[in-house]
Amino acid sequence: MHPRLQEIDGFLTERRAEVLDAVASLGDAEHVVVPPGAWSVATIVEHLRLTETSVSKLLHVTVSRLPADGRVMETETDSVLHRIDHSRMANRDRRVAAPSIVQPRTDLALADSLAGLEASRAMLRNSLREADGLALGNFTFPNLAYGMIDLYQWLVFLGLHESRHAGQIRELGETRLDP
Repeated sequence: MHPRLQEIDGFLTERRAEVLDAVASLGDAEHVVVPPGAWSVATIVEHLRLTETSVSKLLHVTVSRLPADGRVMETETDSVLHRIDHSRMANRDRRVAAPSIVQPRTDLALADSLAGLEASRAMLRNSLREADGLALGNFTFPNLAYGMIDLYQWLVFLGLHESRHAGQIRELGETRLDP
């Protein structure tokens, strides 16, 4: 795998572990208080699945539609992790309304949401394999939080987004009821 995608894959793996650790720290999710208007843990996880699936599809469609002569290979190997502002996503004081495409269902069990999240990661890894070696910085698409960003930035955004929601899950855990 190209060094840039290898770095991003490691970053995404670490952020996913952060989400799963936050979920595991809750123990029995039924004792988690969900404030009015907030998402449950299962709903947050479903939102992460929808977001990852959307980014995976964006990457897959972009790469699959490239003509053979439009496949520019990546020649750079420097880090792309800091080509997007990490602090913007880390700031949990700033609420962001999710676009309709990633609005989660609210009727899923946590186990089903987690299974979906695992499946979306497999889908993303397939898309990363398809894109391996291509200069993904050449393709830009709009992002609600950042404006026009390239595909490397979209992938980093995905990790930052998961970290943000891991914080949201931990916050829900702080409002637990005594069993």
